[in-house]
Amino acid sequence: MQDTTTTTSRWADPADRVQPGKTEPMAAGVMRFLGGPMGAFAQIGRGRWWTPLRAIIAVAWTFLALGALSKSNCARGKLVDGAMQLNWDGNRQYTSFCYNDIVPLYGGRGLNEPGFVYDYSWVEDGITRYMEYPVLGGLFQGAMGWIARTTYPLVDKLLPDSGWYFYVTALFMAVLWVATARMLAELAGNRIWDTILVVASPLLIMHAFTNWDIPSIAFAVGAMLAARNKRFGLAGVLIGAGAAFKMWPIFLLGAYLVVFLRRRDMVPWLKMTVGAALTWLAVNVPVMLHNYDAWHEFQRLNTERGWEWTTIYAVISRMTGWTGFDSGEGAPVILNAVTLVLFLAGCLFVLVAGLKAPQTPRVAELVVLIVGFFLLFNKVWSPQYSLWLVIPAVLALPYWRLLFTWMTVDMMVWPILMWHMMGTDNLGLPGSALNLIVLTRDAFIVAIMVLVVQQMYGRRRDKVRDSHFGCDPLMTRPNDWEEAKRTWEPQRSSASAPSQSHSFSSAPATGQS
Repeated sequence: MQDTTTTTSRWADPADRVQPGKTEPMAAGVMRFLGGPMGAFAQIGRGRWWTPLRAIIAVAWTFLALGALSKSNCARGKLVDGAMQLNWDGNRQYTSFCYNDIVPLYGGRGLNEPGFVYDYSWVEDGITRYMEYPVLGGLFQGAMGWIARTTYPLVDKLLPDSGWYFYVTALFMAVLWVATARMLAELAGNRIWDTILVVASPLLIMHAFTNWDIPSIAFAVGAMLAARNKRFGLAGVLIGAGAAFKMWPIFLLGAYLVVFLRRRDMVPWLKMTVGAALTWLAVNVPVMLHNYDAWHEFQRLNTERGWEWTTIYAVISRMTGWTGFDSGEGAPVILNAVTLVLFLAGCLFVLVAGLKAPQTPRVAELVVLIVGFFLLFNKVWSPQYSLWLVIPAVLALPYWRLLFTWMTVDMMVWPILMWHMMGTDNLGLPGSALNLIVLTRDAFIVAIMVLVVQQMYGRRRDKVRDSHFGCDPLMTRPNDWEEAKRTWEPQRSSASAPSQSHSFSSAPATGQS
């Protein structure tokens, strides 16, 4: 692992590193508790062991452990006739809000049995069902199932087989998350300490292991790092792999489209798009040819399902008694059309706003807007989806108190949902409590999106751009920042002025994105 103390083409100059203890009120309070901010004569970047990267990784492992612990009550077992069985007595999945999809789907999707994961089927309400996850996600689950089955004899007296599967899956996803933090530390550049907001996120405790979202996030961050390093073909491959795991990484192409349209250079974007398409096809076509019905299950289920508990549509329904756009049984055709049109309208807004902005928006800003519109308008918002927004939000708008407050509120959606699902007859929370926390979460995300737009249009200081001398750290490498620094240096002392955002024209072309 490369130390962060040296200036290379990959790492920023430690002398330019932003110290949140001096710039962020929330971080300043923590630093005072720990002994005070960095002194004026501190030799930044000289640490031989506790480098920022190692500190970030240590925090990541700590919060991943808390995330596993938060789900552990649902991985417990009890001995029945000498055999270890899963123990969810007393509705513990609700009362301790430890529910996660990993434990029940081990047996529910045939992962506890030998065979190809997309050959397993069962009948539900007269319909033959299959694995409902995109292909790479299903294959990952199948691989974790094989490892869990193979190694289970080592722990068969300690855990139920589904509990062991959970911990095996959590371990592999934890490694991927640490690797993601490692890549993010590079993308954060001079604001490397902002990565703490990601690895110490309350959402990580609650949802790191609710579902299989971490690998898709790792692919997305890897794609952004590859694009920053001008390896656009590789970035496309990683986007395609991410979309074959969970569809949302494809949104990155929309953000880069705006950037390259502004640059009037579409070749990199075409490389990314072709790489993503070929990778997605390479993963999907073999399963499609092998068992089309199983491959199509993801699309079928998402077409036919209704709205999820924590969407704005469900809130309106609980508050007003509204029964929805569609009447009768079958797929919610009108709801599907409405959600698609609203999301496309949001994407059109991002395109127009990005093209009309005074300067090229940063990639992270555009990703925040696209993902935000998807979350707000989609008919399904599984609470772990909020993890998708954490990294783009930190890279786009590193206001520590705002982001930490949003993530804390968003984290609370899950326990309140679980307590609501118990039903009022079982002392569960009423729908009004769920409505309140969902609307509060949505309001925070809308506020973040509004602040990002203000930042794009120069009406709010862009801390990230200021810290990188006018450059977008997701589009330019550290050696480009050094070139921009020579022009930007005289302006650094007044960078906090609101009008400063309009003075970027003095930066060299490499910093203009």
